Amino acid sequence: MKKFNGQSRWSRLSLFVFCPLFFISSLFSQESIIKGRVTDKQNNPLANVQITLLDVSRGTKFTLKTKKDGSFFKVGIPPAAYKVNLTLEGYYPFDSQLRVDIGQEQVLNFTLEKIPPKIGDDPDFKEGMKYFEAGNLEAAINSFRKAVEKIPESIEANYNLAICYLRLEKVEEAINQLEKIIALRKDIPELYLALGEAYFKRGENEKAVTSFKQALELQPDNYRIFYDLGIIYYKNDQLTEAIASFDKAIALNPQFSSAYYQEGLAFIKQGDYPRAIEALEKFLQLEPEAREAPQVKVILEELKKKDHFLFYCIQLGG
Repeated sequence: MKKFNGQSRWSRLSLFVFCPLFFISSLFSQESIIKGRVTDKQNNPLANVQITLLDVSRGTKFTLKTKKDGSFFKVGIPPAAYKVNLTLEGYYPFDSQLRVDIGQEQVLNFTLEKIPPKIGDDPDFKEGMKYFEAGNLEAAINSFRKAVEKIPESIEANYNLAICYLRLEKVEEAINQLEKIIALRKDIPELYLALGEAYFKRGENEKAVTSFKQALELQPDNYRIFYDLGIIYYKNDQLTEAIASFDKAIALNPQFSSAYYQEGLAFIKQGDYPRAIEALEKFLQLEPEAREAPQVKVILEELKKKDHFLFYCIQLGG
């Protein structure tokens, strides 16, 4: 019977103990690893963020979640191109792309942006809307201010606050408020329209024109903007520009009676009486019961009497 000494037994035992560990270590080094951390914009860790890796070519998915400290770790991701999606309730979803190669370890850090609360659900905003609709603008201002303090990035609350200022002729406050909103969002034409109106009320007509033109860049087919721009030109005695703006408003909306009325007045100031008659008659055709209709009828009668042209031109020219 063959005997083994102690050293031989230990050597054989070592083979059985260490070989699997070596094998696992070798295998582990060949697999891909992804790890990292997910935080908010203030660098606070976000737990329970669902991270989905979609293999574009095979259609297979891997899903994992972040821990309490925002960290995640995954071993054994097959080499492939992946679409990465991060989701967490109350935060905007985040999409990215990732290429995993064999044996590669990648450290990925993500930042999620919190979805702001809906301003329509805010009690102060709701109260402000009620006051606004009731015509109590001072009370509406107080409520909208409170809403803005809670949700400073809310375009609706900031805009409504600015409109209240504008209607109460608090022009400086309106301009300051609107300029602050435009710094946040430069893609909303209504903001430029309100700012243009505020500048116009302050007598800064050039700035008003610039604001309306910025609104037109965002909404080139908005007939109301052309009309408002025409009014400013008319007030500035820039009659050619005013008529051109009214023409564009009419081209976009042939049923827009106010544009015919204002264009008729511009033609009178310019001395083009036949075209003034044509524009004012079109106005009456569209709005026979308008508040201005009796005055327009009188003007038309006098315009057709050549010896009274100058009299009415002076009256309307102001």
